[in-house]
Amino acid sequence: MLVCASSAARALDIFTLWRQPEAPLRLEAGAWADYRTQVMAGGRRETGISRIACLGRESDAADAPWILELVPLVERADGTREPIAGEGVRLRVDPGIAARQGALLDHVVEARHWRDGEWMPYDREDLRGDPLLASSLEHDFLASEVKPEPPTTRVVGDREFLCDQFALTAADTQTADLPAGRMIQVTTREVSAAVNADIPFLGLAYVAERVRSESRLDPPSPRFRAPPAQVRVEVMELVGYGTDAQPLLGAPD
Repeated sequence: MLVCASSAARALDIFTLWRQPEAPLRLEAGAWADYRTQVMAGGRRETGISRIACLGRESDAADAPWILELVPLVERADGTREPIAGEGVRLRVDPGIAARQGALLDHVVEARHWRDGEWMPYDREDLRGDPLLASSLEHDFLASEVKPEPPTTRVVGDREFLCDQFALTAADTQTADLPAGRMIQVTTREVSAAVNADIPFLGLAYVAERVRSESRLDPPSPRFRAPPAQVRVEVMELVGYGTDAQPLLGAPD
């Protein structure tokens, strides 16, 4: 059960592909992007909208951190999107993030949460559990196989983006020693993405991920039945973007 739980925690988010060179990384002051997300697992479907925004560098110094905001949004009947009160996180990340190496958590200088008009610090455990960051802070996705696909056109607002497409696959094996033998779980992640370099951050116009986890006991035992395979499908679709980002989580210090 512990093996299955650890794999299920890995989810799709804005940083999932930050280590993949196929996704064009761009950090620019004022850039923002809104994504509608869908999660389908265990017969249930969940939806949401979130924003990532870059508020610029902390100063003009060469080593000055970037200031990023990740904020969940609510969509009104007229189509406008507003931040959900008391939710979201502001990150200070070192400029080394542009090198796209190591764990994302290693590049986070500071993280804070805005609640009731005050800034509250986020420690490493808080960050690991934040739903907007999912598992990217410690579980970097690096594909073992990359397959180019034909270009496609995605429409966002009143603009058409001619996007490069690719499919990525990665597999992970985990084991746990049980009294009846060794439990082996293989988790396969398949990601399809459409990207355009004019879209902020990672150029993501559309991303879909399918995660399948299967378990078996070695050696097989008639007294133990492995849990059924688990399938989780997640989709992220760009619904808005711009270059005029303003703080949503309270004024900067």
